[in-house]
Amino acid sequence: MLKLIGNAANYIEIKTFHSYCFDLLGKVGSLDKSDLILKNTVEKIKNNEVEMSRITKTVLVIDEAQDMSEDEFALINVLMAKNEDMRVIAVGDDDQNIYAFRGSDSKYLQQFITDKQATKYELITNYRSKSNMVAFTNQFVGTIHRRLKETPIIASQTDNGNITIVHYTSGNLITPLVNDILSTGLAGTTCVLTQTNEEAFQISGLLLKNGKQVTLIKSNDSSKKNNSFNLFNLYEIRFLLDQLNKYKDLVTISDDVWANVKRELRDKFQRSNKLEQCNNIIKDFEATNPKKKYKSDLEVFIRESKLEDFYNETGETIFVSTIHKAKGKEFDNVFIMLENFNSATDEAKRLLYVAMTRAKHNLAIHLNGNYLDNITAENLERIEDTETYLPASQLVMHLTHEDVNLGYFEFVQYRLKALMSGDLLIKAVEGYANANRDLVLKFSKKFIEVLNAQERKGYQLKEVKVNFIVYWKKEDSEQEIKIILPELYFER
Repeated sequence: MLKLIGNAANYIEIKTFHSYCFDLLGKVGSLDKSDLILKNTVEKIKNNEVEMSRITKTVLVIDEAQDMSEDEFALINVLMAKNEDMRVIAVGDDDQNIYAFRGSDSKYLQQFITDKQATKYELITNYRSKSNMVAFTNQFVGTIHRRLKETPIIASQTDNGNITIVHYTSGNLITPLVNDILSTGLAGTTCVLTQTNEEAFQISGLLLKNGKQVTLIKSNDSSKKNNSFNLFNLYEIRFLLDQLNKYKDLVTISDDVWANVKRELRDKFQRSNKLEQCNNIIKDFEATNPKKKYKSDLEVFIRESKLEDFYNETGETIFVSTIHKAKGKEFDNVFIMLENFNSATDEAKRLLYVAMTRAKHNLAIHLNGNYLDNITAENLERIEDTETYLPASQLVMHLTHEDVNLGYFEFVQYRLKALMSGDLLIKAVEGYANANRDLVLKFSKKFIEVLNAQERKGYQLKEVKVNFIVYWKKEDSEQEIKIILPELYFER
């Protein structure tokens, strides 16, 4: 933005709905408070309990407007009511509304257009994908009902990529999918997209077993709050903020202080496999705050960010992700696995459309359904596979708060001091131990049942690593403790 409009960019506020509301009400944002903050803010603005100077705007831009929820739409309406001359620009693509489970609905974008008699502009040029891929996805997205777009997308690129559809007559598509990846000469960035976390874990395990560099795009976000953690609670990030807090009354971060804190972070966590993402978080914050760095802005930036936003997309690593987590990203090569995918609903069709439009050059779809049979495109190859496949022989699991014995960590804090993300843990009688063979991790009773179920399926737990170290506290406690969220590797 600075390159486009110069110094004026420094006077533009860029916030999420939640951070804007927390800022207006002078509160610190957190997962447990975010449900009510929008409703509270709308009520306070309606009741004139917020200073007009705080909400007076000339222009309001709503990005990803198709993902608005009822409360977010109510906030937009009350801001418009208080700013009669404010220009409002809503930017969105209703074909990519895939977060209905969070309460988002593109009907609010439609309602905005209707109620406000807004002028609609269709931005129809696709700069990402090859020409035949745009033609392919245009045909598919046309089967969605009640769309806002009336004009088909046009490809900026005139040449074609490769589209492959492999149709199976059986299930267990993971093994043939991975074999396809291993036998394809891949150039550029590559991502495998799945419907579920378990499928992503199994594909990751099999690719790792075959010697591939793999990054499983795992979110710190979850539909269950007790399974989530804010980036603010990640050990590496908390260390960065703690180092800044050593400088008393720090409001603006000087270049010298910033350089010192970055060096201390890198020195301490050079062994951590989360350091690269921390460096990417730092780079993003520097890019959006090139002149002055306010400590409060850094904290808001961290609280409102998600871990999956900071993975480096490189050609050396194969990314594996659920479709939801890949929205907004792009890759040269995309493999999609659709085992027993139900494409009957518009929500499912939008999800598949998002998956297909991540691809720039090559798209391979592995499925055992017939919903893509009638779509045609240049350079499209269809393969029929009638073989029967066994379940995947490897499995990776990333555990959450409910999978570990949280209470146990309180008694072993000193044993966690030398541990870093990526460290291998050693099997012990009651759980897993650090390099000194001191017990540091116990599984929850619920997860022990999961382990037993995996064992009955023939999966044996072979390796346990530290995936995340995060800060956690009981609901009625002020005392924070560090806990381990591990990564488990199984073979059968």
